[in-house]
Amino acid sequence: MDKDSQLHKILAKYLPPDSVDYAHDLLWKYGIQLHIKKPRVTKFGDYRPPKPGEPHRISINNDLNPFAFLVTFLHETAHLVNHENHGFRVSPHGKEWKETFHIVSSPILKTHILPNDVLSALSGYLNNPAASSCSDPILFRTLKNYDNRPEHIVLLESLPLGSEFRIRESRKFVKGEKIRSRYRCQEMNTGKVYLVHGLMEVEIVL
Repeated sequence: MDKDSQLHKILAKYLPPDSVDYAHDLLWKYGIQLHIKKPRVTKFGDYRPPKPGEPHRISINNDLNPFAFLVTFLHETAHLVNHENHGFRVSPHGKEWKETFHIVSSPILKTHILPNDVLSALSGYLNNPAASSCSDPILFRTLKNYDNRPEHIVLLESLPLGSEFRIRESRKFVKGEKIRSRYRCQEMNTGKVYLVHGLMEVEIVL
């Protein structure tokens, strides 16, 4: 199997089927070195500009569902294109990047690749994209609907007040009142109170 076919096969494991050719073309066009990483708590993916003699690098978490993987790939590719066009002269998430993100995503929006709910959420997000898809609750929730996660793993916002839960199989908490996008949660062993984002995945304590 040649390198081109191998890359195509790898992409097919992570992306919606009809988006593989487009992603493949972007990788070859810009000479992108794609790294598929173990899950990172603080980010879904990132872009690193090339050092002299090295390629552009994009990394994406390997636990994302196909639609989340695609959105993350487009997000990071927009950073790459923005860097090629403007270097370090503009803000990483300024108007130039937002315009580039919209251009890079447009071919996907004009196809049947995305289900209607993801298409609607992504289109809305692209009107004023933020630093991360996590920053847009509508897009984040919509993408999360396609996760293949166990029934006892849920978003914190879906639990009733007073529910007990764990964060990543560690400490136990009790869900308290909502303060903007976060909830006051008390750690059961220490009594300490933490503000936990409503879109965090937590494990229900049965």
